[in-house]
Amino acid sequence: MRLRISACYIVKNEAARLARSLASISGAADEIVVVDSGSTDDTVKIAEEYGARVFQFPWCDDFSAARNFSLSKATGDWILVVDADEYFDETMAGNVRRVIERYGKDADLLMFPRRELDEDAGKVLLDSYVPRILRRVEGLAYEGAIHEEPRLHGDPIRRMAMVPGDELLMMHTGYSATLSRAKGERNLALLKKELESGKPRDSIYMYLAETYDGLGDEEEAMKYAWLDVEGGRKPFAYASRSYRILLRILAKRPEAYRQRRKAAKMAVKDFPELPEFHGEYSECLGFGLDYRGALREGRKALAIYAEGAGSGLEPTTFDENTARLIAERAVLWERLFRDERAEEPLRDLAGAGDWQGLSREARRFTWEQGVRLFSLLLLMEDDDSPEARSASALAEGLLPSDLAAVWQAYMGRESVRDDMKETCAKIMGEVEKIAGAGCAARLSASLTAEAADNG
Repeated sequence: MRLRISACYIVKNEAARLARSLASISGAADEIVVVDSGSTDDTVKIAEEYGARVFQFPWCDDFSAARNFSLSKATGDWILVVDADEYFDETMAGNVRRVIERYGKDADLLMFPRRELDEDAGKVLLDSYVPRILRRVEGLAYEGAIHEEPRLHGDPIRRMAMVPGDELLMMHTGYSATLSRAKGERNLALLKKELESGKPRDSIYMYLAETYDGLGDEEEAMKYAWLDVEGGRKPFAYASRSYRILLRILAKRPEAYRQRRKAAKMAVKDFPELPEFHGEYSECLGFGLDYRGALREGRKALAIYAEGAGSGLEPTTFDENTARLIAERAVLWERLFRDERAEEPLRDLAGAGDWQGLSREARRFTWEQGVRLFSLLLLMEDDDSPEARSASALAEGLLPSDLAAVWQAYMGRESVRDDMKETCAKIMGEVEKIAGAGCAARLSASLTAEAADNG
């Protein structure tokens, strides 16, 4: 028997957006249920033109009540929940039935991606999974006056399936800048009312943090974000948003470094699959001079990204630009970690009173640092700014004598001697690694030409 699909809306004064949404589901649903909560524009007329069954419902500051009323009017086997500011593009609308037949065999809830669009700015804000296709069964009802959530006999729906974005993707324009302030203030009032009721959902702190953040109140946003994350990971889509709010705000406050590191460490523990949290934690560790830890977390971020992240309930914001930045940081952290390890023998020898060994080890350490300074001099050579000239003069003065002689010969200030060629050969690999193949080739060619001229 062919399954029946009901598309259910709750609306009020949505004449500007409803037609596009209804047109996008044309042919995808066997019936359209529109619950109107007091429109004074052409919303009802537009709904009827698209063949919707329209019902009136007095608004009572409770989205779940209106949503449940719409479910009570549906007759389909499955319910597609849609808002007036949501729509499918022409390539996706015809996939709804196919998706239900494929993924709904052992599920009561289907989740698929929704793309948040800021039409004012013309940009994509986020892709995240939403629970919008429900099996119509006894006990199905929404809870929560705002950010309502579908439940089965009062409990989260356990039997669910994830639909990939290449099979079904919904567009959402409700967070455009011109709409956000009014929505945020409305949502905040309803969330406060739910919090004061004494029976809030376990997601209430997350929604409060998100709402205050959208309204620009950073202190209240952080207050509720901390309350949310301290309760552990929640079993719903995009549950990481409180961590994102905390880390973004704390990153702007150098004095809050310890809080930022704490939040990043907790985020990595709760959401180990998200590369951006490993990247954030690596930054915090690097700032705290824990280069080994920074390198470890940076490499984890890159490995997770390479394997493919953000394919489940948690979308990722990690991209090629972020990966490139972390990779550059990792090179620095590895170098600093190597320097840190190089200092350990110096401390051990000094503690043991082995002054000859300390002298020998110190010369080796000085040489390695000198090679790095030499490489940096090559990198700064083409920069004629006052800052670069000042840094170059300082670096030249810190070079060990043998490297200083090579630099003077490279600059044409001294003649090339055989021992300089030996020194150059010894440092060439490290120079190429730090300064690049071009700088290493330039050094070799210059010294070879100097030697030929002197010959």
